[in-house]
Amino acid sequence: MKEKYGIVPGLFWIGLSIYAMIGSYPLGLGDFRDPGAGLMPFLIGALLFLTSLPLVLKSIVAVKKRISEKAESGKINFTKIVSVAVSLFLYCFFLQKLGYLAATTLLLLFLFKTASSRKWRFVIIASVLTSVVSYLGFTFLGLRFPRGILGI
Repeated sequence: MKEKYGIVPGLFWIGLSIYAMIGSYPLGLGDFRDPGAGLMPFLIGALLFLTSLPLVLKSIVAVKKRISEKAESGKINFTKIVSVAVSLFLYCFFLQKLGYLAATTLLLLFLFKTASSRKWRFVIIASVLTSVVSYLGFTFLGLRFPRGILGI
């Protein structure tokens, strides 16, 4: 299992162990000579906590190490930063002229294609679906968008 995925299961087991310890405490712990009904669930919860804590800590350290390695590489792609900034500026400029659906679809086409190396079919479908779903969602909330040349 990759280290980055160890955080979520580890937190689940820690949460479950804390739940078991809190739930067993009202049953009465007693002591080792005269154990109460809650002693065994409490001890199992504590053991579960002690075994899941290293999993979470190891995963956090691995993620921090990976982040610091990426930060040390220092590779910043300024052309992507500038191209995204220019595309957002152009989106604001063409939003009134083309309308929400056309301008947003074109913006998402550009952003999806520059951000990832996906195939054109995926990029086109994702852009159109995202634009249409956001348009329908916002119009359902009562917002009006610029109609543009398509009249939509």
